Amino acid sequence: MKRIAVVLFSVILLTGLLTACNSNPSKNAESLKTNAKAYGKLIRWKAYEDASKYIKLRDGGTVAINSELLNEIRVTKYEVNSMVLNESNDEAVVIAEISYYHERVNNVHNIREQQIWWKDENTGAWYLDGQLPPFVR
Repeated sequence: MKRIAVVLFSVILLTGLLTACNSNPSKNAESLKTNAKAYGKLIRWKAYEDASKYIKLRDGGTVAINSELLNEIRVTKYEVNSMVLNESNDEAVVIAEISYYHERVNNVHNIREQQIWWKDENTGAWYLDGQLPPFVR
């Protein structure tokens, strides 16, 4: 009887631990941080097509890519300043600081971009619900 109780307790404990790992806020935050930084690196190195793979609009809309403008933009800094997850750990507000210049104008512009990221419950991946940064000439 004691053996059955120990096995049952172990199964319940293991199930609880696995469930906790699955919804672990720090794991979600780390996954979001990884995706937000990867997206930033791609923007920094002009890999806009690859960066757009991190964008998935919840309303099913498409991402606008102005290749003519983007080819003339040079990002000098892309830094994630803060990330705040909601209580259910499936949405976050990310604040990014972006410095860039247009090759023909040579004025440095700074953007403080507020991004909404959301976690796809089917894949577990984080996506930006928005567009590429709003670069101007």
